[in-house]
Amino acid sequence: MGLTEGSSVRADETPENGPVSRRANTNQLSESDLLSHAGETVFARGEEYVRYVHGLRVRDRHAQATIQARNVYQVELDWSEPDLDSSCTCPHFDQGFFCKHLVALGLAVIDTQVARASVAPSDGGVDIYLEGLDAHALRALVRELVSRDRTAERLVEFRAAASGAGSDVVAKGLVAAVNEALRARGFVDYRRSFDVAKDADEVLDELENFLDAGAADAVRPGLRRALTRLRRITETADDSSGVLGEACQRAADLHARSCREGKSEGVGLARWLAKFRDESPGWPITPLSDYVSAFDDRSLAAYREAVVRLDEKYTATEPWKRFEVDRMLLELADHDGDVDRAIEILTAGEHPSFGAVIERLRGAGRHSEVIGWMDRAVAEDRVSGHTGGQGNDYWLDPADVAEVYLAADRSGDALAVLRRAFSRRPDASTFSTLVSFAAPLGQDDDERDWAIAEARRLAATPHSNGAVLVDIALSKQDLEAAWAASDEFGPGHMWKQLASVSTEARPRAPADLYRREVERNLVHANTKVYPQIARDLGTMRDLLRKAGGESDFAAFVSEIRETYRRRTSLMAALDRKGL
Repeated sequence: MGLTEGSSVRADETPENGPVSRRANTNQLSESDLLSHAGETVFARGEEYVRYVHGLRVRDRHAQATIQARNVYQVELDWSEPDLDSSCTCPHFDQGFFCKHLVALGLAVIDTQVARASVAPSDGGVDIYLEGLDAHALRALVRELVSRDRTAERLVEFRAAASGAGSDVVAKGLVAAVNEALRARGFVDYRRSFDVAKDADEVLDELENFLDAGAADAVRPGLRRALTRLRRITETADDSSGVLGEACQRAADLHARSCREGKSEGVGLARWLAKFRDESPGWPITPLSDYVSAFDDRSLAAYREAVVRLDEKYTATEPWKRFEVDRMLLELADHDGDVDRAIEILTAGEHPSFGAVIERLRGAGRHSEVIGWMDRAVAEDRVSGHTGGQGNDYWLDPADVAEVYLAADRSGDALAVLRRAFSRRPDASTFSTLVSFAAPLGQDDDERDWAIAEARRLAATPHSNGAVLVDIALSKQDLEAAWAASDEFGPGHMWKQLASVSTEARPRAPADLYRREVERNLVHANTKVYPQIARDLGTMRDLLRKAGGESDFAAFVSEIRETYRRRTSLMAALDRKGL
């Protein structure tokens, strides 16, 4: 999240109010905080949007919700630091402003703070009165309180369930509460998903409170019901935002915790888990490791038998449905420490999981077998730098493979792997990796020449450009080489970075890059890109002012206005920018 990143004003200013004051009290959010960040106009608009705040969740000094008016936006606000931190999915926030949706969220939070503060604390007179009551009178007072106040009733239920008294009654009540909270039926659309997720989070908060109080056995049936119900709801919902999936995963995590912390359910839990996972569409994640500490030997054996039956079923009738059962078999192999069985499972499919195989071999100290599996991965072209230098279950990281080959005195193979990685994803990073690796071998000049030649070959292919050459040149701070590549092949996606580092040295050349980008974006009418066109023109104007080309810019803008005068949204964007 960021308060005003990308704004046309300083991060510590608003367009209307000037400098934003730092907050003295980070515990409470105030209207003055919101006003100082938003300005009077936006603050007033935000007041009108409080009624559109849905799914408000406040934890510590962080809040999130959705604004559901004409459009749906996800909004977050954090007041734990002197400067507010915020995020909104609306276009106004993207332009760097503290928007009306953030104001609405903040005001909704303040309303909850006021409501909580309105409850008067106990004074000394109450303490004196309570000290004078005998046990019978205290019980009568507590019964009266719980009959009148749901919060007081829940507090007593927490304490009773934790002590084991009446846990069956509490368990039934919690299941009923889950049924009431998660009563959504039929298709849940995008807007409604936030409200359903809010209801789910509220009931899960209550269940978690019982769990924290030590009432794992009482809360477990309710958590299981929440888990199964949320999975069913999510399967028939537009959960594009992921809020229902998050609630479902939370229910799964809490259920697993209740199983670990409560009395063992034995074989019943083992069979339920196998069945639940078999019926799941791949989520929520309920791995064996989350439950296995709740199993005794008999329970684990029952779980293993259930998984074996599923394995036999899908092998015989529905092999395309093997994903979850294969995951269950792999978890059992890992639990047993059976590396060979794990490798058998990981390599049974069409695409072997080379990364996962090598991870397990290394974990077992079987390093002599690693290079053989790397050779297989290289032969099957399963080595790629797109994993960000970490590798994954299916792809190996080229740098890792190269290091292993080098240690085995196979430097030629190591360089071949890094060359292939550069050709697959040519950029300054893969170029640097190749050249740096070759340097201790005394071959850095050869590899540098090869990589530049390869980049030029790729740039000359149809529908390509010189972005890679520009990237490499800029990484070496060679501005002249970068412009030479741009002039010969075009800068591709590197045009803006090239422009940004050239504004002082050659301001007219970056202006030409902005002009090309504007012309490209004007080819097709698209209201979504008009604000960006206006911003690019503003930058182009500033560059040409430095280069003494104001008249050229004015002529270009006049040409745009004449040619595209029927695009009213474009004209409005230019007007707002003063162009």
